[in-house]
Amino acid sequence: MTDLISDALRARLRALRRGPLAAGAALEPIASTSGTLHGLLPHRPPFLLVDALVAVDRERRILVGERRVDPDDPILGGHFPGDPIYPGVLQVEAVAQLGVCLWALLDGRPEPAGVRATRIHHALFMAEVPPGARLTLMARVIDEDSLTATIAGQVFHGDTLCALCVLEAYLVDP
Repeated sequence: MTDLISDALRARLRALRRGPLAAGAALEPIASTSGTLHGLLPHRPPFLLVDALVAVDRERRILVGERRVDPDDPILGGHFPGDPIYPGVLQVEAVAQLGVCLWALLDGRPEPAGVRATRIHHALFMAEVPPGARLTLMARVIDEDSLTATIAGQVFHGDTLCALCVLEAYLVDP
């Protein structure tokens, strides 16, 4: 069987498992509102999966955000009825949305850009996320050009790493 994970990606994934992306970062607090998010993201409720932007390190290209998993979210009623778990695919989407916010902040875009996911290089789900969880999201732009960005991200519930991913997106309307 051919190994589909490159050495570079394997090294990135090992680093993501070792600790928070933001460890040692010079984080500047951000006072965000829903208006801030609407100015950076094209997403809107119910698919806006970032509740707040917390801090940024522009030099290291890292953004920290938050997400609260609403216990009344209808998705939880069908995702393991009686033992609800917040879906991993929505955790990856939350990281992707945070990555788009970071990309926009770094680029200084005045309005949300049209973005589309092109690839999830890797995703790993390490711990369950229960209803009511307050999640810390972290995203780092690890590569970019004028049309695409590769983003590494993590989802924490307290000190527990719940998910990590490396994904790619492109601008529809640069």
